[in-house]
Amino acid sequence: MSEIVDRWVERLKGKLPPVGEMTHWERMAAAFDLRATDLVPVAPELDYWQITYAGYSHQEIYNDVDKTTDACLKTWADLRADAIWMYVDISHQIENFIPAEKRAQHFVHRGDQDYLLFKPLAKTLDEAIALYETRAFEQHIADSRAVTHYTPHMLQLLEFQEKMDRVVPVIVGIGTPSNYAETLVEVQQFVRWTVTEPKSKVQHYLDLALAERMGALDFYAEFAARNGCQFCCLFGGARTWGPKQLAEFGEADRIFAEKAARIFPYTFWHICGHNLPEAMQALTEWKGLKAVQYDMPYYSQRLSYPEWFEHVARLFAGKRCAMNAPTTQLACHGTAEEVRTMVRDFIEATLPHTTAVVMPGCEIDSYSPLENVQAMIDAAREKRPSARA
Repeated sequence: MSEIVDRWVERLKGKLPPVGEMTHWERMAAAFDLRATDLVPVAPELDYWQITYAGYSHQEIYNDVDKTTDACLKTWADLRADAIWMYVDISHQIENFIPAEKRAQHFVHRGDQDYLLFKPLAKTLDEAIALYETRAFEQHIADSRAVTHYTPHMLQLLEFQEKMDRVVPVIVGIGTPSNYAETLVEVQQFVRWTVTEPKSKVQHYLDLALAERMGALDFYAEFAARNGCQFCCLFGGARTWGPKQLAEFGEADRIFAEKAARIFPYTFWHICGHNLPEAMQALTEWKGLKAVQYDMPYYSQRLSYPEWFEHVARLFAGKRCAMNAPTTQLACHGTAEEVRTMVRDFIEATLPHTTAVVMPGCEIDSYSPLENVQAMIDAAREKRPSARA
């Protein structure tokens, strides 16, 4: 039991005005199930932003689980989005690959609102393979932030979800094989290897990443699913892969996604960066995914955003819920009116074909103005979708 959770439950349970005719949970579940909703769900990936919004610095919450959870719950209580995203930083993913005495060399804390930076763990493909073959991730797990911070924070949010009688879902995020393969070495380095290294060697590296991630899903089944988690975001990598790379190396992610979907009823795929039509097509074919959080069109495509939204919605019709708008760049640097316009464009282009959740393609930047985040939520609340077949 968590004292911080109990304080928020006492403050909020039975005391919040309703938002629409459905609960937040019911609204999200209906959209994922391709059913009619009373309002268009809105669930921006707030991540670092909610830390700043709650008045904390990122350094302040780095090793303080209660403050991290407090920030997430305060943000939801104030804004009433349709889901609570747990906070994740890069050290949660990769610290268990590094001996404790070397971790400080790999993570860079900057300003109060800045993302945690990291230095790659390997410079060559052979070094990256060795991290897996020596099972470094098992040797250093016990005192890593995956255990000391990420898991307790996740359990606190799930405790809140259950004590609030599932009024609002908690979204738990899990890195995929391609995400880990890229993150350990930096994206551009891995993409270069897919071209310069033997295909069999790259595939071996991905197979190792897949094996470790499949084992991680067993942990999530025990600690997340058994504690009430039903909404799961799979943080996909492959964000800059081309069609050939997707065809050659995409199988690991598909296998992983299908196992995750057997554990979590509402599993969705996060793919940020430049999204190819081929990537969107592949994501309609994988078993079990309920939705896709996608980002911008590939840079060589001459598509307006409404055209891109409609293209993806047509692909997803009868298969997936579409999740987008506004871009994270617009949320940070645009005006509130520009944010509202993009949200409306996304909804209007998507709803004739499939259900929609207003959710930018990646996390909201810490520097994004509150009025822009509020505009995103308000614009979604304006639209009452017509009943779907």
